[in-house]
Amino acid sequence: MKKRDWILICAILAMAGVLLCAGLVRRGRISVPGARPAETASASAQPAEPAQPDAASGSEAVREAVAAYFEEYDAESYLVVTTTNGVHMPIPLSEENELRLTQADGSENVIHIDKNSFYMASSNCDNQVCVHEGEVTLENRDTRVMLNMVICLPHNLKLELLTRAETEALLTELYAHSEAAGALAGAD
Repeated sequence: MKKRDWILICAILAMAGVLLCAGLVRRGRISVPGARPAETASASAQPAEPAQPDAASGSEAVREAVAAYFEEYDAESYLVVTTTNGVHMPIPLSEENELRLTQADGSENVIHIDKNSFYMASSNCDNQVCVHEGEVTLENRDTRVMLNMVICLPHNLKLELLTRAETEALLTELYAHSEAAGALAGAD
């Protein structure tokens, strides 16, 4: 192998490690030193208490927008696509379909989605690591090497399988940020 190939492999492994750690921290599987107890998951097997409205969960408009999303796109699980342009709206995984993602630079990925699962069917990247990462399902997302994610590093693309509760938290955060940005823009 060429030196360039080894550098690429090391970079991919480093990025995968960082994303894996970020996913574990986000899910509360590992704790962050100095984090407040509310930021890490409880080790007990007791169910989480229902979320209480507070400043972090946004206004009534945010809660209504999240509720409206789930009225229109009801599913057990969702696919969240993150590109260099940011996080895109979650896609409900309720039926078999193929999603073709073409970015401005010519990067193209085809994602096969099914009820509660997805996999990268094809990609025009050179290394094809994302295609070989396999299927992510609700059943295997906690045991896979990449957990609930498939990542295409050459295309700066991350795919995540989220439960309905995780999607609700993500949408609440996204809508709250959008609402806050709108309030800031209005203040100018």
